[in-house]
Amino acid sequence: MQIAAFLYGAERKIKAGKYSIPNGQNYFQLIELLIEGVGEAQTLVTIPEGIWQHDLAKLLHEKMHIDAKKFMALSRDKKYLKSLGIKANNLEGYLLPNTYYFYDGSTSDDIIRKLKRAMDKIFERPDVIKAMKKMKMNKHQILTMASIIDGESNKSSEYKRIAGVYYNRLKRGMRLQADPTVQYLKRDRRSKNKVYYKDLEIDSPYNTYKYAGLPPGPINNPGEDAVLAAVFPEHHKYYYFVADGTGGHKFARSSKEHQRNVIAYRKWRSSQ
Repeated sequence: MQIAAFLYGAERKIKAGKYSIPNGQNYFQLIELLIEGVGEAQTLVTIPEGIWQHDLAKLLHEKMHIDAKKFMALSRDKKYLKSLGIKANNLEGYLLPNTYYFYDGSTSDDIIRKLKRAMDKIFERPDVIKAMKKMKMNKHQILTMASIIDGESNKSSEYKRIAGVYYNRLKRGMRLQADPTVQYLKRDRRSKNKVYYKDLEIDSPYNTYKYAGLPPGPINNPGEDAVLAAVFPEHHKYYYFVADGTGGHKFARSSKEHQRNVIAYRKWRSSQ
């Protein structure tokens, strides 16, 4: 095989891809196939950061013809989760959003394993391992925090500052009061992204307005920037933040300062 490859100069000509190889091929025929043949078709799929698991299932159904119900069933299958080394009740949070090429005919298992491997690579970084040990936090906790951070802002430049706010609140014993956790509880409703005062009373450990500490698990699949923000938060003295009307947020050190920012935002919103 090596001689055949050398004669063809294959190391410079073979195209990456997945190939169907007929039986009975000799070494020269195999090299020709890898150089001149067409690999199996692939589909480019972009998975948005912070995507809910059921929306990921819908996306994969649209792009890859994956059975969404089976995908969701697999996401909650405890035996399957155990085979992946995941100690959680759901795959949500453990699959890294990004742009991927998937071979046509890929199964739910193929896709899940590819996205999980991508997420695992972040946690294999020496600096991440070191930081997590110092923080005394495990992967599940980091992914939970990262999912909240990702749900709070569309600006990745704010992620580390938002992370700092939530860690400050945790250290002081304050409830996180994070809207994305309530939106997660309403994800099947029409008004899923709008949080009303009555929604703050939903009795669930995921409701961070009602219960202190981190929720039981991730509320979406966070992107790499959010994960790294959860591991490497900005150190500051902010405890509050509110939307500023431009897609970003205003941060405050005290409740009094925060209320001024809230009033300013409400005035802006009513003027629109």
